[in-house]
Parts: sequence; C-alpha cells; structure tokens
Amino acid sequence: MLRTTYLHSGWEFAEAGWQKGGDEYLASPGWLSAQVPGHVHVDLVKHGIIADPFSGMNELGCQWIDERDWSYRTTFEWRPDPENPRRILHFEGLDTVCEVFLNDAKIADHDNMFLPLEADVTESLVAGTNTIRIDFQSAVRVGRERREAYFKEQGLPLDTERFSERPFIRKAQYMSGWDWGPRLVSCGVWKPVKLVECQARIADVKVQAKAVAGSKFRLDIESSWSEGSDYIVLHEIIADGQLVDRFHDDGGCEIHIPARIPQAPIVAHVVTSLFDGTVEEGELLDEVVTPIPTSSVQLLQEADEYGESFEFVLNGKKIWARGANWIPDHSFPSTVTRAQYRDRLEKAKDMGFNMLRVWGGGLYESDDFYELCDELGILVWQDFPFGCSYYPDTGAWLDEVRKEAEFHVKRLRNHPCLALWCGNNENEEMNYSKWGRSASHPPRYYGENFYNDVLPDAVARLDPKTSYIRTSPIGNAPVDDPVAVKQQGPNSGGYGDQHCWDVWHGRGDWKHYAESTGRFSSEYGFGSSCSLATWDKVLDEWAEDYPFSMDDAVLKWHDKTRKGWETFVGYTKLHYPESKMLSDWVYYSQLNQRDALRLGVEHYRRSAFCRGSLIWQLNDCWPVQSWAILDSDGNYKALAYELRRLYADHLLSIERHNDAVKVHAINDDGEDVSDSVSLDAYELSTGKHLGQIGTASFELGGDDRKVVLEASVKGLSVPDTLLVASWGENLAWQLLAEPKNARFAPPTPIEATLHYDGFLVLSVSQPVVDLMVTDTNDVQFMVDNFATVPQAAKFALRYEGDGEGLKARSLAGWHEVRVTKSPI
Repeated sequence: MLRTTYLHSGWEFAEAGWQKGGDEYLASPGWLSAQVPGHVHVDLVKHGIIADPFSGMNELGCQWIDERDWSYRTTFEWRPDPENPRRILHFEGLDTVCEVFLNDAKIADHDNMFLPLEADVTESLVAGTNTIRIDFQSAVRVGRERREAYFKEQGLPLDTERFSERPFIRKAQYMSGWDWGPRLVSCGVWKPVKLVECQARIADVKVQAKAVAGSKFRLDIESSWSEGSDYIVLHEIIADGQLVDRFHDDGGCEIHIPARIPQAPIVAHVVTSLFDGTVEEGELLDEVVTPIPTSSVQLLQEADEYGESFEFVLNGKKIWARGANWIPDHSFPSTVTRAQYRDRLEKAKDMGFNMLRVWGGGLYESDDFYELCDELGILVWQDFPFGCSYYPDTGAWLDEVRKEAEFHVKRLRNHPCLALWCGNNENEEMNYSKWGRSASHPPRYYGENFYNDVLPDAVARLDPKTSYIRTSPIGNAPVDDPVAVKQQGPNSGGYGDQHCWDVWHGRGDWKHYAESTGRFSSEYGFGSSCSLATWDKVLDEWAEDYPFSMDDAVLKWHDKTRKGWETFVGYTKLHYPESKMLSDWVYYSQLNQRDALRLGVEHYRRSAFCRGSLIWQLNDCWPVQSWAILDSDGNYKALAYELRRLYADHLLSIERHNDAVKVHAINDDGEDVSDSVSLDAYELSTGKHLGQIGTASFELGGDDRKVVLEASVKGLSVPDTLLVASWGENLAWQLLAEPKNARFAPPTPIEATLHYDGFLVLSVSQPVVDLMVTDTNDVQFMVDNFATVPQAAKFALRYEGDGEGLKARSLAGWHEVRVTKSPI
C-alpha cells in the first residue's frame, strides 16, 4: 500500500548566502533550528533574533526580514521499497518564490503559495541519507521586479494607482498589510512536507449528489488515479459513522442519509479504495476520504419590486443568511491548528451563524476549516484570493491562475458547506470608483480576464452545481439598462450584494445604517478595541492599570483602520462617556460597536428587501483594534454576545423616531407564529415600572417580518427611562437617552453565588445596563455577558472559574462583587 513519510523534523534555516561571507553577513548566526510547517518570523522569534512582532511597535523593526532571502534544509534517511516503485516529494504549501534541491541537485521551481508542489524523485533519492534544501527569494523584491517589467511591457507608468508589488506574487495578500493587519510578508514551508511512495495513487474523486425524495440521494461518483488502468475501485458510503452502502467501480447508487441539522448540510463521506486485483484478494494501493455534497445551494437573482434579489436557496428553501466575513486567523497561517479553527467556528455557530464568507485577500482555507463547516452546518461563500488591487492578467498569468483555480475548485467542490464562488473582493468597485488618485488608474480593468473568463470557466467545467459571481460587491443593474448601469455602480442598493462602508468611512455615525437599501449586506462593520487580556500581550504594563491617551503611540499603532485615531475615538464619544483608562476604552468602544451592529442587523432583518447580513469581520489575525467580533485570542467582544439575539430565528426590534416607537417582529424559523408582544417602560435609577406602553397580538409566517406594535413615549423622561419589548423569551431593550446622558443610580454591590454545575448566579438590587462581568484569571464568559435587567433580579451566567478574580461594571460604574459558593 501507498506509504507516506512526513518530513517535519531536523529542519534548519539561515539567511541565504551567509556562507559566501561579506560585510552584510558578519552578524549571521548560520544555520539554526526551524519549525516546519512554519514561517521565518516564527523561527526568528524563537531564537530571540527579533522580538514578537505583535507586541508594542515591534512590527516596524521586522521589515528588513522581507527584503532578505532565506534558506531551509533538512536531512532524512530512506531505503527503497520494491512494492512502491514510484517516489514523490510532496510540498503541500511553500510560501512562496523558491527553488527546491534534493541532494544539491535542483528538482523544482515554485511560485504559488496556494498550490502544492510535487517532484518525482524516483531516480533522485539515494539509499541512506538525503538532503532537502529550499531557497526562498524575497517576495517583496521579486514582486517589485515583476511589476517594473510588466509595467514596461504594458506601457504603464510606475506610479499607477492600486497596482503595487503584491499582486505580482500569488500569495495571501493580507500578509502585505491591511486596514486591520500588520505588514509581515514572511516566507517559509507553511504546510506539511511528505515523501509518498506508491505503485499508483488516487488523483481525484468527484461526487455528485442529488436529492430524489426526502433524505434519499442519488450519488454519482467518478474517480481517477495517477497511472495504470488495471485497477479495481471500491466506494463505501459512510454517514454518522455507519456504513450505508458500497459498490465497485465508478457509477451511482441511491442511498438514505438522515439529516442531523435541520436546514443545514447533511454530513456524509465516501471512502474510495484502489486495489491491484480483486477487492477480496488484491493489494490495497491507496485510500482517500471525500465529503459528499448532500446540500443543494443556489444563489437566486430575480427581478422584483426593489430591483433584483440576491438570496440563497438551501435544499429548495430560501434562507436569510446570517454570519460574517472570515479572514486568516493569524498573520502566520502555518500556526493555526484544527483546535483553533474549531474554537472560532463553534463560537460562530453559537452566535447563530449559518454562513461565512472566506474573504478574497486571504487564503483558500485548510481542509480542517471546510470539514468543520460541514459538521457545524455553516455555509461558505468562497472568494478567489484577489483583493483590492489590479492584477496582471495576460500571458503566463492566465495559465497560473487557471491551474490554481482548477486545483481548488476540485478540492472544495464536494463539501456540502460550499455555497458560492466569487471572483474577487472589491476590485470592480475599486476600478469603477477610481479609489485614491483617480487620474493615476490604469486605462483598463487589469484582472478582468480572470474574473470574466478563467475563473467562471473553471467553475462551470468542474463544479457546475455551485453559483459564481465575478466580484463582490456586484450591485450592478441589468446590462440591458445602460442608464441604470451608469448610475448604479457595483456598490449601490437595489441589485446584488453591498459593502456598506460609507457609514464607517464617511457618514460620521452608525445611525446611518438605517438608510441602507442593500439587498444583501456582505460587508459592513464598526470598529472597537480588543479585550484587556489581549492588550496584556501588547503592552509593557498591565492593561487594567493602563491610562488611555490619544497620544499613546502603541495604542495608535494597533489601530490599522486608516480612519484616523481621533475619528475612531470620536465615533464612540458621540454616544459614550470619555475614556480615562484603557479599561474604559475597551468597554465603551465595544458597546458602541455592539450598538452600531445592533442597528445594522435589525435594519436589514426587519426590511422586506434584504436577505443577508455578513458582518465585517468575525476574527482577527493579530492583537488590534478592528471591526472583528472576536479578538485575535478568540475573546468575545460585546457584539458577540448580542449576536446570539440578533441572529436568532425569532427577533424583536425597537425602532424609535422622537416620541414614536415601532416594535418589529421577525420570524425566520420556517414555521408560522401566533403570539403577543408588549412594550414596557422602567425608571433607570430605581427599576420602577412606569407602565405598559402597549401590547398587541400578531401572526407571522415562517419567513415574515412586520411591525407588530406602535406606541408613543411622549411624557417619559428621556434620561431616566429604559424600554423593554417582550415576545415570550425574546426581548429587546433601548435607552431613551444616549448612554453618556442617561441617569443611573450609583452602582451597588452584586451578590454572586458560584454553583458547581458551571453557573454563576448574580443578584442585583437595582437595574443594571450592560453589566460586564470579567475574571482577572483570564476565564472567559463564553456565552452570557453584558446583561441588562430593568429591575432588581437574579440571573445566571455560564461560568467555569473559581470566582476568585471576578469583577463587574455596568454603565453606572464598577460594582463590588461579593462571592459565595453554594454547597455541593
């Protein structure tokens, strides 16, 4: 049978050329131990050559690394196995521009971070000790050289806008820096390395699944192998760990696969085995496991009264997409583990997500990512990795991108989570709006040959079941209406998806989300600070005791939003008190982000025209102040806790204009509802019930939303009033005043009883608004936090700590926490 030997031990790295001598190499330490998979920055930190680039402003001191060339090498022992006569060195991922040597003989060039490299070394291996060396060239330098040559060929001036060196290297674009991430371009052997010895290998398995009745599917399977033809193939269908069916050779069958998650992909897979001879007596040569695409997902775009729809249909039913954008979870993607992916994705599921968009400035994600999305029932909108730039799209570039697209379409097409292919992120909008120096843009839309030809051709040939759009946003009016097209642009409302960034970048306050007419909001967000625990890894002092200053260089450095630090802080000061300490800034900025996205999500979900909300962004790749819902350590921000309500199937929303109040009810669970709603007012300082402002009965269809109650708050004291709307267990609340102007009673002590079943019961003697409970021992409140209760009450939070480090603050201030432990 095929034999695989992973080659991850004994690696060393050095600056390339150090052995030649010269003044520039006088301080070189020579060969040092290296981590594979890994990146050169990780190795340099390990040896104390550079400081952690995430800490302080150390990113600045690391820029020299990306101008240098680096070499990696290892040795391994090998003895020939006559039963496996073919030998292949397989590099799953090399980042990026490099030459590969075996026993000092060059065996390959490589130039694409997104593609594996295979070299047939059948005749090159020697019995005994073998040496692999990989010489990486500076991606920054090579990108500049290619840019200059391409511009000369195309007749473009060197100051051409939005066409830097980064699009000339096929690697993750975010590593060159973004408005939430550092510039740490790096290089390295970023994915596994293995020696594969075989007689023959399975090259590809294509599975087509069509629902024929309920959970019965018609499967059609096609497989291919590397060489030879006289082999037998066995396919075994596995669902929930149970063998469902098995058959020889390619073909089809009908199987029953029970659904585990309603309205989500059904998880099953096929084990394909390759035999030399009969299954019973022949030799097993290779075996691969392939997911079965049991979901049917289409993008529906139909003319309607608002323009043209943009919505997803899952297994024949329209869904309201709820989720966020996913960026690479670390600046050095080699460090992200399956456990880390699971942590982030399970949190997304807890927040009510049914979709993630893998953003086009990042990566085709790992197999772990897509397998976990299959398991959790999270659909994936997959961008091809082109973002916010022009790209060279002639000559050899067409062949390279075609090869890349074909590889990944074949790799991902069988996953039931896959919902959409998208050609790029914002490139068409960039070209249409002429970002930056408009007169310095190139004369044509460079990259369009990929998005209009190469990529859709790969999807149509290899994954015709999955929809493709050429760009996001793609809000153009129909092409047969040239006047509308000219007026519309890719990012206007009415058609396609929308990136609603004019609120953060131009309108001056999050209240303008209510004006969006986006049919599907695939990017929108509002910035906030990371958690205090994450700041502890950045600062030289404890974050809890750190003063907040507008002039603090480190705080400003860890804001990459390009909005301007003063504007960023000013957005929060519109609604919340001024921050004196960093702990204030963390609390107030996260609440402001929560309020912004509360309005945004509620506006979209209560509208008749919008069918999806993908917030920018779920995660962060380093400690930073950004639009993320989870910070780089996976800590929940205030918004994360609120999304469990905002993304629930049933949602209440309070809309207020002066004294007039409307209560909206949203039902996206597919079942009709008949119920009642009430709206009550409470005094902030005492909890006194000021009266029931209104109550009403209502009926909602299974995919319906409407105003269910209208009332007036005339006569209520604005600074002193809290509104609470109730629909069974579904609640919504709103202060009549801005938080900074609301009048709260001084904070009183909170009694906290620690239960040994994982709950903390809090008893408050007065109303509390946005009660944030933290644990200085770095124990997260994973599900429940930022509670608001209108009167004295007891309520429980899920908690796994010992209660020793508990602290609490609300909008009234810091509360003393008195902890007792319940008897076992």
